[in-house]
Amino acid sequence: MPNRPWDNAGAPTTAEQRLDDLLGQGRAWGRRQDTPVIPLDVHADMYDPEREIRGEYLTRKLVESPDEQGWRAFWRRGGQQPVVRIEDAVITGRLDLRAAELPYLLEFVRCRFDMRPDLRQATLTGLVLWHCRFPGLNGRNLHTSHDTVLRNCTSVGGTVDLADAELGGSLQLDDSELRNPGGRAIYADRLAVAGAMLGQRIKVSGEVRIPGAKIGGNLNFSGGALRNRGRNALNANGIQIGGSLRGDVDRISGAPFTVAGLLYLPSAHLQGDLRLRDAVLEPGVSPPKRGESQYDDPISTLLLDRGEVRGDVQLDQNFRSGGTIRLVSSKIGGDLRMAGAQIDLSWARSPAASVDQPMRALHLDGTEVLGNLEAVGATLHGQMRMVDVRVHGSFQLTRASLAGPRTDTVQANRIQVGSNFDCREADITGTLQLQGANIGANVDLRAAQLLKPAWHRHRRAYKSSLDLRAASIGRDLVCAEGKQFFRAEGEVQLRRAVIGRQANFWGCVLGDGSSTNAFNAFGLVAQEIMLLPAQPPQGRVVLRQAQCELLDDNALTWSATRGVDVEDFTYYNLSHPIEPTDAARVRERLSWLRATTGRYQPGPYDQLAEVFRNNGNEEHAVTVLIEKQRRRYQALAGASPRLLRPSVRLWSMLQRSTVAYGYRPLRALLWLLAFAVGGTVWFSYHRLEPINEEDHPIWNPFLYTVDQLVPIINLGHDVMWRAEGNSQWITVVLIAAGWILATTVAAGITRALRREH
Repeated sequence: MPNRPWDNAGAPTTAEQRLDDLLGQGRAWGRRQDTPVIPLDVHADMYDPEREIRGEYLTRKLVESPDEQGWRAFWRRGGQQPVVRIEDAVITGRLDLRAAELPYLLEFVRCRFDMRPDLRQATLTGLVLWHCRFPGLNGRNLHTSHDTVLRNCTSVGGTVDLADAELGGSLQLDDSELRNPGGRAIYADRLAVAGAMLGQRIKVSGEVRIPGAKIGGNLNFSGGALRNRGRNALNANGIQIGGSLRGDVDRISGAPFTVAGLLYLPSAHLQGDLRLRDAVLEPGVSPPKRGESQYDDPISTLLLDRGEVRGDVQLDQNFRSGGTIRLVSSKIGGDLRMAGAQIDLSWARSPAASVDQPMRALHLDGTEVLGNLEAVGATLHGQMRMVDVRVHGSFQLTRASLAGPRTDTVQANRIQVGSNFDCREADITGTLQLQGANIGANVDLRAAQLLKPAWHRHRRAYKSSLDLRAASIGRDLVCAEGKQFFRAEGEVQLRRAVIGRQANFWGCVLGDGSSTNAFNAFGLVAQEIMLLPAQPPQGRVVLRQAQCELLDDNALTWSATRGVDVEDFTYYNLSHPIEPTDAARVRERLSWLRATTGRYQPGPYDQLAEVFRNNGNEEHAVTVLIEKQRRRYQALAGASPRLLRPSVRLWSMLQRSTVAYGYRPLRALLWLLAFAVGGTVWFSYHRLEPINEEDHPIWNPFLYTVDQLVPIINLGHDVMWRAEGNSQWITVVLIAAGWILATTVAAGITRALRREH
């Protein structure tokens, strides 16, 4: 092979001659029988010159055929592929194997390369570097049919370039240290690995770049440390992994996986799990990008937009992140596990600035989770944004601590949860937004604390603490007492929500006076509403147009500081029915209705009367309707001109005392009888003079009294006698009383017939 670059390299050195002799004997370099083996310290500045091999010389020995070199059979291990093994050598110059086809495995153990080995377009049976040091590796378009191993190696100031490489076995980077700060430590675009890519306990300073890579097995960085603060620590855009991506605790050293920078995984496809259990992620500070959208997350530690994970995403136990976890429009085939996770963005922006533009700790817009979303005991300082998320299983936030004062801490509008949404004993500082949510089973907020609701900067008012407007809940909404009171400092907003069974607010503390409404259930539809607060709500309670089958309330509900609005509130029974003989409870409920909103509303009285009537308690229904008319006349008197108010009040008093506004017509008959008896007695002692004595009329005081008292009956006595003096005024009283009582009786009969109809 004339005119080759090593033809004029000169005579071989002592070390090269010994390498030639050993290879000719089929033995590996570095194995001397006459002296003990002293391992080479690849990091030392000084070394034995006898260990020095020129890269050009080694290239010639490896590229030329064994027949040309006069070697004996290569050193073999148990009938495996031929192996050329170099141990404890310092390779100076360039090892240039570009486009070489070597039918054997190259193995370097404790070797130091002064220059970057060149393996571009090379075809090897396998490549092994153990405990080696080199300034990068150029392996673009490298082809190997077996494993490629760079274990416990050190790369300083250069890039391990494996772009477009095709590795038949696994790529092992365990225990290696790759240092290229500010640059690319690994450059492996479109890398294809038939087996796994293993980087357990790896330490990287610089970017690990593997976009478009195809890995048949796992991508394992357990116990590793990736450092590229403020930039991409791992760029795996569009990567396809046949197994799992593992970044959890290493089983040997017990060290967690740590990252300073961004795990950039958009459009990644994982057939297994994404495991970052106990991992520690730090974002660093990156400069703002040009044209950055308000929906971008500039301080992210994990970005998996449009990705697909067939298994679980594990960000749980002692997982910690100082930046946003972003999985937008992704699909997770198993569970999203965040139990015990800690995500803290409080350092990135002041609380005042976060009110206008909150930082997102978790961003999951449009993501679908086929299993459960588990965040039991999680601690998040920042917004949990989950708009249009679909969780087929349950959503667990029990004992979680979510902090975003005066912001929408949980922004989960239109979320769909197949089973339960559990948020028991959680501490939520900010607003829990669940507008338009669709929950298949229960929403359980038992003993939760909802404090410091979000500030609406346009309306200049506080938002709700719990916003379930237009939500659909398949079974129960539980905001009840557990180990502590359920507390919501802001409004509990249930406007137009639909609850399949029970809305349970037993033992709750509602409002702090900063919002107009403490509880807003306008248009709520539920089977049962249990509104039993532990203390009077600090604000208004709105039940307007709500509907339920069963109502359970107490005096504290109706003692809300800004009243209770129950106009058009429809309920069909009380949880504790009132017995027909229990007039005290009826009076109690009437006193609650009087303390509603301070203005007359007829609907609540009609509704309560309807409930009593449906239960057969007609007398209680009449009592309620009488109170309704009394309140009605009070409202009329208040709205009338000042001069007419006394007459309206007098008319109300007369109707109430005589016939109970027509709801007790028998009382009118008693009054008629009383007037008849009184008139008969009076006229028995005060006989009237006949108008025409020639007719010789016969005096009958009873018939005269009845003729004056009953307007629809004419017995003829009223025109036969002349009343004078006091008898004249008694006659006027009888006529007036007769008309009033007769009209009232007629009205009462009409109402009775209408009710029967």
